[in-house]
Amino acid sequence: MSPCFKADGQKRKMVTTTSTLTLSQLVSHFLHSRRGCSSRTLEYYQSCLDGLLFFARMSDWPEDPSQITREHIRNFTNYLTSEPHRWAGDGRRSTFRKASPGTVHHYLRVAKTLFTWAHDEEYLPDNPMGHLRLPRPQYKDVAPYTDEEVRAMLDVCEHDIKYSYRLLGVRNKAIISVFVDTGLRLRELTGMILSDLDPRLNQVRVLGKGAKFRVVPLSGEARKALKLYLTQYRQPGGNGVWQTDSGQPMSFHSVKIMLARLKKRAGVTSPGGAHRFRHYFATRCLENGMDMNSLRLLLGHSTLFMVLRYTQFVSVSRALDKHQQFSPLDRLYNGGQKNNTDERWGWKDGNRRSND
Repeated sequence: MSPCFKADGQKRKMVTTTSTLTLSQLVSHFLHSRRGCSSRTLEYYQSCLDGLLFFARMSDWPEDPSQITREHIRNFTNYLTSEPHRWAGDGRRSTFRKASPGTVHHYLRVAKTLFTWAHDEEYLPDNPMGHLRLPRPQYKDVAPYTDEEVRAMLDVCEHDIKYSYRLLGVRNKAIISVFVDTGLRLRELTGMILSDLDPRLNQVRVLGKGAKFRVVPLSGEARKALKLYLTQYRQPGGNGVWQTDSGQPMSFHSVKIMLARLKKRAGVTSPGGAHRFRHYFATRCLENGMDMNSLRLLLGHSTLFMVLRYTQFVSVSRALDKHQQFSPLDRLYNGGQKNNTDERWGWKDGNRRSND
């Protein structure tokens, strides 16, 4: 690129000539500039930008990315929001339903990051997504596990320790205990390595989102469960903390499968997986009086926005408890004294509606 000057009355404007990069080449340059990101982040960028390139080819976008306009971006947005069978014929697996607002937000956020970067780096004279407000993601709220569900899963582990396969029982109890006591993400837990453990097992350093390290503490019961697994049941060799029964490292998917089986055996029928332990950790910490900034640091969030989302579950739980104390009808009848009569509804569990 080289700057040149153009006369405009009494003014002289600097006009930047751009290199003749195609959109595909621009994407490659962008991904190369992000090589310091984690592999998962790079995969996320690549997947979203592959979708953008697919739509650009399908819609005959101009080869020169400087000719891409706001109208092109609007068409891409409409495609994301309205087309149920996206990416058909691109070698990727075609979708079968319309994208959620969260999915649309992800694609457009990455596209905006690309074009903003290209404009800042002077690959493009204008940013077609500049000042474009992205649709709100509207993520679904994930309810935490209940105390009863967590206890049921731990009880299955205890049963295995006493009566079945002790090694797997000890390992699975350690995994559940660490999830509950730290709020780690699934990838953070599966990425734990021995060299990042404190020698006294008081804390562990984990690699979180954005390739950022943080330290999380391990308290009494979790530390005891992890110590038992590491000192008596984990096979020697390798640096990964978690192993299969054959001594191989446990992958991200291995832990997901283990947890699904454990839930089934424990009779936990509510949906969701490992991430609900993170919500359980957050809500219980708030209920027990932890301040939001301390919780933010333990969870590895850069802002308080996500932490505020956990407070809704705490507020609802407290409101339900308060209703027992302040019920207007109960106070009308007995001055608010607790009624010790039979509280059961009078029908069997099998007669409940399926969505209760």
